[in-house]
Amino acid sequence: RPDMLPRETRPASGLAPLVEVVTVEPAVVQQLVLAIGTSAQPARPDPEQRASGRALYLEHCASCHGTSGRGDGPAADSLRRAPTNLTSFSRANGGLFPAEQTRRIIDGRGVPSHGSVEMPVWGTVFKAASPTGGGLAVQDRIDAIVAYLESIQERVGHH
Repeated sequence: RPDMLPRETRPASGLAPLVEVVTVEPAVVQQLVLAIGTSAQPARPDPEQRASGRALYLEHCASCHGTSGRGDGPAADSLRRAPTNLTSFSRANGGLFPAEQTRRIIDGRGVPSHGSVEMPVWGTVFKAASPTGGGLAVQDRIDAIVAYLESIQERVGHH
């Protein structure tokens, strides 16, 4: 079945744009994807990035979320709210890992309800710990943790 893409058109009066759905053959969609240099599949993190993410996770996250990521860390019982099971994000998201949402939550600087005593704003923590205070080092750390979390997701249909 051809993919459906919206196309903006103007009514004869020229008042407001309308959206018209047009059909596009899958081969055309694939050519467009290749032409703009993006992939239909997300890039796979390299093993070195996952290993770095695992080390950061164990240092900064495991005390609450547990070494397995299931929310069963040694500090979990002392928290007012149970830590999230980090291995179920894909299952809760229809089988797709929500990398960008996870990245924003870990960073925490743009999430209004984030930054309690129980869940630090890791973007700020990593920035303070960075020798240059640079955003790139912060982003690299967060990206590594996200890559690691993606690697420990329960497969859909398994518990």
